[in-house]
Amino acid sequence: MTAVPSLPEGLVEPTLETFAARDGLDVTGWLYRAGSGSAGGGAGSGRAVGSAGSSAGPALVHLHGGPESQERPTFSPQHQALVAAGITVFAPNIRGSSGFGKEFVHADDLEKRWAAHDDVVDCARFLVSTGVADPARIAVTGRSYGGYATLAALAFSPDVFACGIDICGMSDLGTFYRDTEPWIAAAATTKYGHPVDDAELLAALSPLGSASSIRVPLLVVHGELDTNVPIGEAHQIVEALTSRGAPVEYLELDGEGHEYRRLASRRKLIARLVSFTRASLGV
Repeated sequence: MTAVPSLPEGLVEPTLETFAARDGLDVTGWLYRAGSGSAGGGAGSGRAVGSAGSSAGPALVHLHGGPESQERPTFSPQHQALVAAGITVFAPNIRGSSGFGKEFVHADDLEKRWAAHDDVVDCARFLVSTGVADPARIAVTGRSYGGYATLAALAFSPDVFACGIDICGMSDLGTFYRDTEPWIAAAATTKYGHPVDDAELLAALSPLGSASSIRVPLLVVHGELDTNVPIGEAHQIVEALTSRGAPVEYLELDGEGHEYRRLASRRKLIARLVSFTRASLGV
């Protein structure tokens, strides 16, 4: 039998964890436990992840894009860099993610998006209840839809997360529909809502309208040439926070679109994300 190769020294293997959201729906996620080295990412798969003798520490919830995508335990330089910096990473598949059946992928359509926002908050509560995270030291981040969900978490549940990193996320669903590629706007109507018929719902779900509730440090990252989520989505949330003196930083990646192709850009993003998160969480 061929032996399974071990991870290189210092890398963390994530464990699959499951918890019940507030409405009873099972949500899964991959836990990259800081301090676990190459021996594994956590205390094992299941509902109890707090290991004997461990203490709650800084953590980050990472939200994938899509939302019809799926977080998988593939190598992530970002997750591994955060863990190496002493920050536990939890990468969930909240409702709306693919790979869990048709009902699950449509469980965040239209007004049901509020339940997806609840899932993000419940991820933080799960980390606290299992002894993984200090409730005062949890960050949230994500790119594209995950960036939108990050802004929504900070705006709609302002007392849960200690900081956030929005990477090319939508700050206002109305302006997103107005400025994005026409084919993206057309495809998004069944998921988010129609820009005219559901304008009231889209406004309520847009973090920009509740930007005054964002009080914790926020890092906004966007590619200069992004046409999927146009750069105006970043500019307007940064302006809204800057105008009232809220703690916000902005990183624009020159020459990049929605996907960051240049190695230098990806390195710059990860370095800034790690340093920002460490400073914000006191690591």
